[in-house]
Amino acid sequence: MRDIGTQEIETDRLLLRRFTLNDTYAMYNNWAGEEEVTSHLPWNSHKSMEETGRYILQVCQTYQNPDFYHWAIALKEKDQAIGFLQAEIEKNTDCARLSFCLGRQWWNKGYMKEAAGAVVPYLFEQVQAERISACCEGNNPTAGKVLLRCGLQGEGRLRRAWCGKKGITDLLCYGLLRSDYLRLKSMEKLDIGSLYITNYREAGGLPLMNIMRLPEEEAFSFARKLAEKTTSKNNRYGDYFARYYQKRKATEEWLYEKFCQGDGKPKNRHPIYFVLGEDPGFQAFYGTADSIRIPLRDIAADEISFTPRDSMHLKDMGMTEGTVWNKTAFLDMIEKSGKRVGEYIFSLPGFYGNPGSYIEVLLWNDDYLDAYINSNESTKEE
Repeated sequence: MRDIGTQEIETDRLLLRRFTLNDTYAMYNNWAGEEEVTSHLPWNSHKSMEETGRYILQVCQTYQNPDFYHWAIALKEKDQAIGFLQAEIEKNTDCARLSFCLGRQWWNKGYMKEAAGAVVPYLFEQVQAERISACCEGNNPTAGKVLLRCGLQGEGRLRRAWCGKKGITDLLCYGLLRSDYLRLKSMEKLDIGSLYITNYREAGGLPLMNIMRLPEEEAFSFARKLAEKTTSKNNRYGDYFARYYQKRKATEEWLYEKFCQGDGKPKNRHPIYFVLGEDPGFQAFYGTADSIRIPLRDIAADEISFTPRDSMHLKDMGMTEGTVWNKTAFLDMIEKSGKRVGEYIFSLPGFYGNPGSYIEVLLWNDDYLDAYINSNESTKEE
């Protein structure tokens, strides 16, 4: 992480800046002195303006620490402080933990989302945090909605885990990883018309090939060779391959059946695997930059299918109904959601307690691959 301290951040309506002693009156009257406003904070409301002044003095003195991030949320037109936003840094995990408060007069006007929505990119891109997290009381759903609207994802509910001012309550946990943030950002400008699919592979792997297409004996022989060359973090071609082979075989039988039931017309029994858009996590997983991208618009609706995340995990978890979609059904779901493509993907439930998602794409006709390869070869010759 980079220790760059509390720097000014400007949004359409707000200026996020350092506190000064001139903010004492505004802080006390706008939020710190109101019990209702501070009811979900770990500290009690201030009893006097002098107490607020002492607090701000302490904050101002701490600004000399380069890893201290504490912003006054000020209305740009008046430079009036209406709340605060703090990011506490955990150096051992490179995590920034958010907390915030906004004066009651400015609730339900989008100010908190605007402020937090500007700080999240600052922490990931400038401070280079690897994770941003936040927690709120179970009886404070508004704070949770703010966090979700800023891109954080629900990570779980800890039941009766917090003793707040109103008694024991659940604790709602939210978080976002840098890798997920960058992936979502890479898809910000994507719309349905510009979608593409990406195939990632590990070193030594078969380009645009499915090992399940090989005769079983040949597949196991090739897997042993791949196990020696693989750069993947998960060597599924090693000792695990016998189990992987059977699970993948069962999964592809299920995928084929469901795709056909949904009016799919596969040209192969074993598809080629892609992800929708991009996912840098796969490059990190495979340990190589090898990837191939194909536009989605040219692929027939009945020759491509989509699943939420890994299809083999879906099969393992018994999530076998309503999780294999053809192109028409999938694009209709995005349009009806009213969300952008990246937002829709991230709104899908994760697996094994991991929030965030990706779309696995299965191409059932190799003609599109041949067209891609021929197009690339023609470009090279030119």
